[in-house]
Amino acid sequence: MGQFIDDKDISNISKHSNKPLALLQLNAADLKELQKKHEINSFSHVQIDNTLVRLCDSMGKAERINSTVFPVTYRLFLHFTIYLFVIVLSIAIKNVDTIFEIPLLAVISMVFFLLEKTAYHLQDPFRNRPSDTSVTAIARTIEINIRQLLDEKEVPKPLTSDTFYILYFIKTKNPTLCTHTQKKHKAS
Repeated sequence: MGQFIDDKDISNISKHSNKPLALLQLNAADLKELQKKHEINSFSHVQIDNTLVRLCDSMGKAERINSTVFPVTYRLFLHFTIYLFVIVLSIAIKNVDTIFEIPLLAVISMVFFLLEKTAYHLQDPFRNRPSDTSVTAIARTIEINIRQLLDEKEVPKPLTSDTFYILYFIKTKNPTLCTHTQKKHKAS
């Protein structure tokens, strides 16, 4: 981080419990200073400030998603509902032979329990697990894009993983249109 932020700013950020918000505040202070020195015009100032506001809103949304706690009763109620459904289903298909009824009930209940297990793993998207949103890879992609826009010579390589999928941005013929994909990328 030292290559992007000087020691004074790092010291300032380290005092805050919410580091991204402190960093955003430093950006806002720099923007205000540029506007005072008339190095940017009012229109650019307003546009960049609006971008910072949208970024702050997005950070708040991500933080709310990250800190949302699913109560234990949610999972217990879901299990109870699945068991109740399987019992009612077994009563409803009582005219089917036992040879077919038991495997059918097992398959149907297994599907619901697997869906519940998948939902449980996806409920915390920022925990750096294979099924999570790869925030580090997204940040690296943004860094690469900015460095390329600035025509810098040293552009880092995208992050790779042998163990799980990483979100990548794919360029299209229309530079304003980007699509998202999840792709397993093998390290070279």
